[in-house]
Amino acid sequence: MSARNAARGRGELRGVFIFALLAAFALLSLIVVIIGARSYRMINATADEAYVSRTGLSYLAGKVRAADEAGMLGVSTENGMDVLKLGGEYGGERYNTYIYCDGEQVREYFARADLAFSPDYGEAIFSATQMQLTLENSLLTISLTEESGESHAVSLYLQAAKEGGA
Repeated sequence: MSARNAARGRGELRGVFIFALLAAFALLSLIVVIIGARSYRMINATADEAYVSRTGLSYLAGKVRAADEAGMLGVSTENGMDVLKLGGEYGGERYNTYIYCDGEQVREYFARADLAFSPDYGEAIFSATQMQLTLENSLLTISLTEESGESHAVSLYLQAAKEGGA
């Protein structure tokens, strides 16, 4: 009988060991999932914060480079806002793209050149609380301020300045 009791005791010990092993595996799996979810949230928050600095400024830089011809680019102040005016000819007619910040969004307004600028018609591009534009000689600097207060800037050398003006 003692051999039978010893075998039963070993069987119970194996059961307890297997249960403890499965419980440890489940606990470690839960910890990995929690750490992964926390990392995912942090990565998403960082990507959202970097949206203005990367995507927004890249978009604006691309628009400026596309309009970098003599007489097609200008910076002005309209209704208390810095406005980037980019010209282009389409179908033999001149059109302007106005890019400005209304305090919440950077907006873009596309219209025929003979129509006056109106901030009411602009389409939202991305969020920003402020956009500052400076054009000195052939260097255009675009500074954007995010909702968090963080500022980002890009400076572009304009080739059109060599051709007789920006």
